[in-house]
Amino acid sequence: MDVSGAAEVGVSVVVVLAGLVGLVGLVAAAVLGTESARGRVSLLSGLGGAGVVVGLIGSMIQGYTVRVGGSGPRLLDAGDPTSAVGGGSAGFAFPLGSVIGLVLLTALLLVGGTLLRAPRAVGIAAGGWLLVVAVLMLGVGHRGDVILANTSSAQFFVCGGLVIAFGIAVLVYQWQLTDRLADKTVSRSR
Repeated sequence: MDVSGAAEVGVSVVVVLAGLVGLVGLVAAAVLGTESARGRVSLLSGLGGAGVVVGLIGSMIQGYTVRVGGSGPRLLDAGDPTSAVGGGSAGFAFPLGSVIGLVLLTALLLVGGTLLRAPRAVGIAAGGWLLVVAVLMLGVGHRGDVILANTSSAQFFVCGGLVIAFGIAVLVYQWQLTDRLADKTVSRSR
């Protein structure tokens, strides 16, 4: 896939800036603590920057697949019987890179949701991830270069990430409601 130099520079600048914002935000949140308003805002900016970095890492490794089964000499795509050259069965290309990218995303979203117990923490981290994935899928630069190809592993990465983000946001919302209910029960008992 031919990608222009301007597209590579643009993506690199955005990721470096997001990484710096994420690092500064996470360090500031560690220093200030999440009890203060500044600490929570710092943590949210750190989670957004970390989401961008996780999205880039996942996008770059999502194409790595591991062949499972089959007896042909090579495999082009998951379950594609025409890719088994020389007779034999095609097997299945397991999208290991996509799974690793989704595990990183899940860990980031769970950490953000657990620390703040607020769905917006999950939303900001997932928003950073989605921003990078959308830019890489839909094209960057003036020529519309596409970095994240339309393959089965990319679809697994994108659709799986959206499902995971939604599921964790619902889980964190449940935690938040449970915490509020527990606080009201304690205040009523006093």
